[in-house]
Amino acid sequence: MSRTDDDALRAGAGAQESLDRALERAAAAGTLLVALDFDGTLAPFTADPGESRALPEAQSAMEALLQEQDTYVAVISGRPMAFLRSVVDPAGRMLLSGSHGAEVHLDALGDAAEDMELRLSPEQQQLLAAATALVQQQVARWPGSLLELKPTGAAFHTRTMDDQSRCAQAEQEMVEAFEQLDGLRITPGQHVVESSVHSATKGEGITAFMQATGADVTLFAGDDVTDENAMRELGPHDVGIKVGSGQSVAAHRVAGPHELAAALTRLAGLRAGR
Repeated sequence: MSRTDDDALRAGAGAQESLDRALERAAAAGTLLVALDFDGTLAPFTADPGESRALPEAQSAMEALLQEQDTYVAVISGRPMAFLRSVVDPAGRMLLSGSHGAEVHLDALGDAAEDMELRLSPEQQQLLAAATALVQQQVARWPGSLLELKPTGAAFHTRTMDDQSRCAQAEQEMVEAFEQLDGLRITPGQHVVESSVHSATKGEGITAFMQATGADVTLFAGDDVTDENAMRELGPHDVGIKVGSGQSVAAHRVAGPHELAAALTRLAGLRAGR
């Protein structure tokens, strides 16, 4: 083994030890909030976004955490609330934030909870229609690309494009087209360019959950640039986990959804045994 390989092994072991300590600290919290992104975090990416599902191990870990006292599980996603309620949490036991923080569902807190209802002004509705038309034009130009309609925006997906070597070009063109529309928030991601007529972010979603639950410790995990808004809301005693590659303010990192599922399973075991 080379010295470089040896150094890499030590660094990996140190990172895992640091994450293990963070999970132990989170598990011991009086009130724990476990907030998670969906695509690329709980669920591997799929060609058809509608077919995406959380990994069985991750789903089992969330179910186990929900059994514990003073423990809340939240999903904070760019997905619309309808998808989160029907696919991610049909039993209605989780806190949900959809459309990048624009929709918040708090029914898991009890009868006193109220949803933060999403309302678009006439101007926002017009802007949404214009953004949707731009994505439709781009989809016609790039075979295999997809339009995803959301309550607050339109997303351009390139993961299914016929010519994968031109994804970056297609995404850049989409950004430039969106930039023609004043007031539209543009968020490039992994094989996607999202637009929104609403100014909400995932940071607002996680802040709402932290305040509503009174969490002593919040653990948040996410994989994309939009998740960094939530990471920045975490305090010094909270736990941020970046899933996959890319820059992040998170103190911890795992390679992908399977590794995160393993971390959630460990957290659930520690929480049960406290």
